[in-house]
Amino acid sequence: MADNSGLPPLQNTMSEGKAIVSDGGQISPDIIVGPSSKEMMIGGGSFVIFALIFFFVRNAYVNYLVGSLKRSPNNAGLAGWGLFGGLLFGSAIASIALISKSFLTVMYVVPLAVLSLSCLILCAVVSAKK
Repeated sequence: MADNSGLPPLQNTMSEGKAIVSDGGQISPDIIVGPSSKEMMIGGGSFVIFALIFFFVRNAYVNYLVGSLKRSPNNAGLAGWGLFGGLLFGSAIASIALISKSFLTVMYVVPLAVLSLSCLILCAVVSAKK
């Protein structure tokens, strides 16, 4: 075997969520481990299922606007897509929460929340027009 002088010894006993102390007594930052492939499949599958459900909710909402509330089909269609987008971006936040090992990161949640709220506002404004 080759001599590994100058290299620190390998440590295979890393505990998740705790700081690792090196030989010098200094505390190194936590090792961030991403989600496993199983968690990614669960999150992606739940997102696809939500998307299918929300598509049928969108169609029912458009039919409700056109049939019961006598809105124009163009405005009802746009309001339906606004509802679909708002619900879909909200479910993306839920899917991130499902697969995330750490607290929800702001760089994903804030843009998705802004998109979700803007789509829901679009839905409310357009569905009010005759």
